[in-house]
Amino acid sequence: MDIYYVDCVNNTLLKTSDNNFLCHSFSNIPFRIQKITLSPNNERSKNIIQTAKSRLSSIQFNSASSSGVARDEIEIKLKSFCGLIIEQLCFSMLTHYNKNPNVVIVLDRGNNSIAQTALKIHKKWLQHGSDDYKSLTKTVEIRSSFPFKSIEKVVSQDFDILGGYKNDIKKGEIEKDFYLRFLFALDYKSDYYVKENGKIHYGKTTTKTLKECYFDNDLNLKRELVIFFIGGATNAMMLDESIAYLGSMTSSNFNINQNAEFKKIKVRNGLDCIAIMQMMLNVITTEASQGK
Repeated sequence: MDIYYVDCVNNTLLKTSDNNFLCHSFSNIPFRIQKITLSPNNERSKNIIQTAKSRLSSIQFNSASSSGVARDEIEIKLKSFCGLIIEQLCFSMLTHYNKNPNVVIVLDRGNNSIAQTALKIHKKWLQHGSDDYKSLTKTVEIRSSFPFKSIEKVVSQDFDILGGYKNDIKKGEIEKDFYLRFLFALDYKSDYYVKENGKIHYGKTTTKTLKECYFDNDLNLKRELVIFFIGGATNAMMLDESIAYLGSMTSSNFNINQNAEFKKIKVRNGLDCIAIMQMMLNVITTEASQGK
């Protein structure tokens, strides 16, 4: 099976650097993920980090993680900061790929993480038989994690796209139109492992790794930070019982009492990074008004 790539903005087939048509062959249908690297000396990276730092001071953060586990002050600060980095990164990425003037992406500026919608996407189009525009707004929830396993394993086997959830602090959550998933690929070293009862405490190990290896005391980036955008799902998919299910996030460290319950879809059963972006950014233009 030979796969070619169509540039729908310029109405062309994509080409390689040596001017051949870009083509790949697959024996299995691939799941596409996007690798993003933030670098300390890159201006775009520094802008994303600085914007996240500016937002950090004004947001009232949830004292529990999405798995219902209470967090200490350092963990809240660092992981909340990483969440803001992901939101800013996603906003920049969607804005970059959006080529339609009838689609506007807005980053949430609220100051409460409990009731937060990360992004809103405003769309408008001409109605049938009219010169008037119709519009709607789509909501986007973005979640990120810090896996210890390889990216290919967590995408193909272990990880889920998380929908709405509730725990003892978040009693309920408003459903969103889109749920996106980002993963941090940290360079975990055994020197920074935090163990309790003979087992690695993943949350505390991640906090220590972020603090010691990636950010200085002023939250400036000290080394390259690799992030993968692995895809997402729509709310309609979360209601599809053939691919979605209710579950917890339980491990030896997290949600031991199963206080949090999620709507979940295995990443491999969701939409990859390209498919979900197309769904978020696509809108008809004159099709409805012209009937073709």
